[in-house]
Amino acid sequence: MSPTTRHLNGTPPPSGHVPVDEFSPLPLLVLAMVTVSSKALAGLCWALTTTWSLWGSSKAPRICTNWGESPSPHLGDHDWDNWHSMRDPAVVPSFVLDYAPFVWLYSDELFMPGKMTEHLKHTVPYLYYDPIITSHANLTTLNDFNQYGDGLHVYLTSEDDPSEPPLPRWLTGSHNTPITTFPGAEDEETNDGRSSAPAIIIWVEKGPEIVDAFYFYFYSFNLGNTVAGWRFGNHVGDWEHNAIRFINGVPTSMHFSEHSGGAAYTFPAVSKIGDRPVSFSAIGTHANYATPGIHYYAIPFHLLADHTNRGHLWDIKKNNLVFHYNLTADVLTADNRNKDFPVEWFHYEGRWGDRRYPESDKRQYGGIAGQYAWVSGPQGPKSKNLGRTTICIHEEACDVKESIWLDEVWDGEWEVKEWGKDLVGVQIEGVEL
Repeated sequence: MSPTTRHLNGTPPPSGHVPVDEFSPLPLLVLAMVTVSSKALAGLCWALTTTWSLWGSSKAPRICTNWGESPSPHLGDHDWDNWHSMRDPAVVPSFVLDYAPFVWLYSDELFMPGKMTEHLKHTVPYLYYDPIITSHANLTTLNDFNQYGDGLHVYLTSEDDPSEPPLPRWLTGSHNTPITTFPGAEDEETNDGRSSAPAIIIWVEKGPEIVDAFYFYFYSFNLGNTVAGWRFGNHVGDWEHNAIRFINGVPTSMHFSEHSGGAAYTFPAVSKIGDRPVSFSAIGTHANYATPGIHYYAIPFHLLADHTNRGHLWDIKKNNLVFHYNLTADVLTADNRNKDFPVEWFHYEGRWGDRRYPESDKRQYGGIAGQYAWVSGPQGPKSKNLGRTTICIHEEACDVKESIWLDEVWDGEWEVKEWGKDLVGVQIEGVEL
């Protein structure tokens, strides 16, 4: 089967077809743009891009491309010393929740969303490979461990062997599978898509007009992908996210985290359910993509691939914890909706899982193109460049695409369903790693 570029509804665009609006004010736009100042030009581009989306187009005018997603493309233009937010940090702006993403978890996903509190009950803080204490940390005391090894070398190490099936429920998150209701069920409207594991929403102000909202998804285990029967990239603890940039309350662009990087799109370009954007979570790795299908990464020659499809719909708006982060003061404030939830955990600088197993460990193998079977767990949300000036986590190479069609995806979804279980080695007695 050969690769093809597909729209989300499954219908590929006709060969050579580029969507064009029936009404195109481009000639007038060009005339106007050459007569206005650079800042006015940026504002006009942003306004017109928003208007374009109302006409149903995911393409911004080409002349506006270099101006990115914002009428203030460089956040450094703001006078930060003299700017003070008028917003109440304990009250989330309504648009942050109104545009909260839906997440399609893979149909054969074995590692569902997790809870930080449950994760901490089954892990012990280690400095490298040695326990700091023999008991558990909690959300309030977690950042106290920053004093050890400059904080960056502390690892929440699993009390259970993650290579030994069957894996316990806290690692698989099976009890947190989003609820799927059926027609006629009394709670269909209120519970469909709800997981008992909350998403973490953090909104950050970048000036008087700009708010970045980060939607974090925590999982207690990340199952790596296979190359020639060898599995690479397993780790305890997993933090993924989407980020949406709002200009005056209007969503303009969206980032999808993928492993150590990710992709970004203009907001009109991404797929939606109603007005809310959709993210596709890859089986095992939970990397986020804008489309279903097969996505290659990390190793050349398409040897490693993520797989996404429409499996379990997770509606993070149904269960979440919301916080405001003040960049300049380095203060996290819990929203009034969850005002008693601790905030100290956010400042923990260590890892949320085991340290990469040494090569002397019988469970470890690899070192191929920097890939190992067992790698270190990730740092938490604070490490994800919340102060980014562009919507991308890596600002120096931020390409905000105007269409999800620009990414070539192998739409082998039917094939993935056939051999999906082979990807994770499902067996009666548990998970074979």
